Amino acid sequence: MQFADVIGQEALKQRLRESVQSGRIPHAQLFLGKEGSGGLPLALAYAQYIACENRSPLDSCGSCHNCSKYSKYIHPDLHFSFPFLSPAEEAREFLEVWRKALHDNPYMGYQEWLGYIQEGQKQGNIPIKECRAIIRNLSLKPFESDYKVLLMWFPEFLSNEGNVLLKIIEEPPYKTLFLLVAENSDRILPTILSRTQMVRIPPIAADAIAGALEQRLELEATQARQIAMLSDGSYLKAMHLSQASEHELMNPFREWFLLCFEGNKLKLLDWTQEYQGYGREELKAFFTYGLYVLRNCLVNTYTETGVRLGEAEKNFISKLSTRLNAQSIEALYKLLNSSIYHIERNANSKVLLLDLSMQVHHQLRKK
Repeated sequence: MQFADVIGQEALKQRLRESVQSGRIPHAQLFLGKEGSGGLPLALAYAQYIACENRSPLDSCGSCHNCSKYSKYIHPDLHFSFPFLSPAEEAREFLEVWRKALHDNPYMGYQEWLGYIQEGQKQGNIPIKECRAIIRNLSLKPFESDYKVLLMWFPEFLSNEGNVLLKIIEEPPYKTLFLLVAENSDRILPTILSRTQMVRIPPIAADAIAGALEQRLELEATQARQIAMLSDGSYLKAMHLSQASEHELMNPFREWFLLCFEGNKLKLLDWTQEYQGYGREELKAFFTYGLYVLRNCLVNTYTETGVRLGEAEKNFISKLSTRLNAQSIEALYKLLNSSIYHIERNANSKVLLLDLSMQVHHQLRKK
């Protein structure tokens, strides 16, 4: 992967390029950013840039021997580690499906990866056997490149047994690099965290996401901009949202809000039973759209809603904003945000949706 393939993050790309050009490459770095912000693509592009035989000031050449193998994720000096399910196995046994997942979508999240290995909602880990395999692989001399690179995706899944890696991270073999890609530093072993240099990855700019949606998914410019505004800087979230049109999201959300306003428990229970079978990402997209609606309601309280809204959507938001004040919008926003948080952590969807609906009802009925 080249830097040109990474969406946005231009300032960070420049910083990474300069570290290579100056010869000051930290041997252990932690790429930390929220899901969909590009940590994995950045680490891959950075590793390829380091290995490239004919790099330019802006990017790897993409055609030399090392680039050719890096672009297919098959270079013998590029080692991968990632969470999987069986503690009796090593990551190398999943390499074929891992490479396919990277080719399909390097912006994938953990749940998407579990889908590739067909493990549903089970919890993976990076077991002690995998840690020992890392030590064994990195003790060998480079085969074809100047550097050996270990790219570990989700070091959060290292248990206390991951401390066996401390010595090799602190005192690695000559020209050995550790690139760790994470989303939550609080879940990483403190002993690992303290031995890495942090590379903080900000959310992707909305304009960059919109441009990528137009080019890669062939969306119309207006739709791409709307989705980019909803995505909160995550290209993965933007991809999920792109699967539903404005009316596919707006109409069900409007119907749910009307049910909540009415407060008929039997009707809300029927709605809950229908929606509890929806997938995690579909529910997240539904409530993320709700956050977008509430943000525009707040804007509409003080000024006219943005010109980027579709006509039907603009009418819906205009009418809804007359029933809400700043305090109720803030309370509803917190409820939806909290629901997304719990959905991500596999909460019982039936209980969550019914409880949320009743809380929304109370907020809408407040005087």
